[in-house]
Amino acid sequence: MGYLWFVRNACWKCHVNEDKEKLKLSSLEITTMYKIYGVLFVFVSIFEISSAFSPANYTSCDTKDFGHGIVCVCSEQHCDHFDDGGTSSPLKAGQYAVYTSSKAGARFNLTLGVFNDKLLDAEDGVTTLTLNESVVYQSILGFGGAFTDAATINIKSLSSTLQEMLLSSYYSVHGIEYNVGRIPIASCDFSTREYSYDDFPGDFGLSNFSLAKEDLDFKIPLMKLAIKMSGKREILFFGSPWSAPAWMKTNGKMTGFGQLKGKAGDKYHKTWAMYFAKFIKAYKDSGIKIWGVTVQNEPSDGFLPGFSFQCMGFSPEAERDFIKLDLGPTLTQEGYKDVKIIILDDQRLFVDNWAKTILSDPDAAKYVSGIAVHWYWDWLTPASYLTKAHNKFPNYFMFATEACTGSGTGPVTSPRGVVLGDWHRGERYSSNIIEDLSNWVVGWVDWNLALNMNGGPNWVKNFVDAPIVVDSQNKVFYKQPMFYHLGHFTKFIPRGSKRISVVSAEKTSLEFIGFVTPESTKVIVILNKEDKPMSIEIIDPKQGKISAVIAASSIQTYLWN
Repeated sequence: MGYLWFVRNACWKCHVNEDKEKLKLSSLEITTMYKIYGVLFVFVSIFEISSAFSPANYTSCDTKDFGHGIVCVCSEQHCDHFDDGGTSSPLKAGQYAVYTSSKAGARFNLTLGVFNDKLLDAEDGVTTLTLNESVVYQSILGFGGAFTDAATINIKSLSSTLQEMLLSSYYSVHGIEYNVGRIPIASCDFSTREYSYDDFPGDFGLSNFSLAKEDLDFKIPLMKLAIKMSGKREILFFGSPWSAPAWMKTNGKMTGFGQLKGKAGDKYHKTWAMYFAKFIKAYKDSGIKIWGVTVQNEPSDGFLPGFSFQCMGFSPEAERDFIKLDLGPTLTQEGYKDVKIIILDDQRLFVDNWAKTILSDPDAAKYVSGIAVHWYWDWLTPASYLTKAHNKFPNYFMFATEACTGSGTGPVTSPRGVVLGDWHRGERYSSNIIEDLSNWVVGWVDWNLALNMNGGPNWVKNFVDAPIVVDSQNKVFYKQPMFYHLGHFTKFIPRGSKRISVVSAEKTSLEFIGFVTPESTKVIVILNKEDKPMSIEIIDPKQGKISAVIAASSIQTYLWN
């Protein structure tokens, strides 16, 4: 609005009485004024256009097929990326951009088109999607991945040039513009060893608390590099603990069936709460601001006898009491009341009971900001559980905080670990993102940013897949189809975007979702999992109609101003 004030006040002679006798301007003054206004309005016009979406081309992918589909190879010589969108022309009125990635090999292929009234002649019919921006749902928080020990060890195994290329692929404007990062608090299965930040039994004062080599040499340096890559876009970092130190647990181990000793309000719980505060301070002192913490990663795991890696059990009642008597008050007293406390961090199966138990208690709820869910058992539980929880507790965000393929979970058995080029694994990601975000989830965070060719390292050999796979022996890394599926959301749906209504006039197998960005760009993502192309129409009542064909086994992102 500043330029309007300038225009209004630039003509100082116009601020006299409106009496025509008092408003005496010479022809020279009038001519000068018009010249000034002309320059001002040109400036205003340029200013307004510059905030519109400018499509950036995507450079070619150096393809390689390992027998399961296409990956893109990144070497020091070449790595596919987005050109600088700031150098391209903004979309004009009536024009749209569409990015396409497909099983056949397209990777963010850019096409420009115009709204029209052309009728499609399709044998199998046309799917008509109608946008209604007056129906608004949740605001988007962001997308990202986890800076695990394994991920950062793998990234650090590459040359400095490739390290920068990899993090740029995720966090820069030349990449898919992640803006969230998850941090395991001490060790997890994707570490090379078991460790906590204070393995000194009986140290209730935490005088021996210290970050590990993995934090100082791997995670923090790469997080700082990601911040540098992000420029002015803030990365929201949040921490998640897998286990308290073994000496604080009922079974004396970081693994297996075990919970925190004692009960809420006692010295074990006070010490564990202070452990969170010391983690936040240690990272702050190292140059990393912690935006939030989940109370416990997958608290259900700590009730499973023989569970093979770091875990700790919390019932919803125990987590509620820990928050209201220990964690909430401690973070407030230590100056971290603005750090978001996020509950559950487990399967959506549990979301109703956990939300009801914790958020119905005002003494606990006042410290809580959101609910975190994982995707592993989603096939057992409808997404309506998420909407149900939102409807009961609309003031708390829901955040998808972990997902990966190759873990051996799910209704269909698939190989454990890495499968290079598997398009279906990418489809699982995009389908889940659409489902979650269609049910009030505000963001989606992948698991490991990068793994090695085996899907590790993982100290218990719990190997899985990742969107980027590092082949340090050959001095390259591979971008999986999952990377591109993620990018069709993360690149084009910035923080603050709002989900809007998009409905289909017909029953369709297409999956889709729509948003309006803070710059008023409309965004629709469409997933076609069929092995045949499908005809579509997108109707924006304010703009007209897009008539298009979405290729077989592909994902598209449509954008217009």
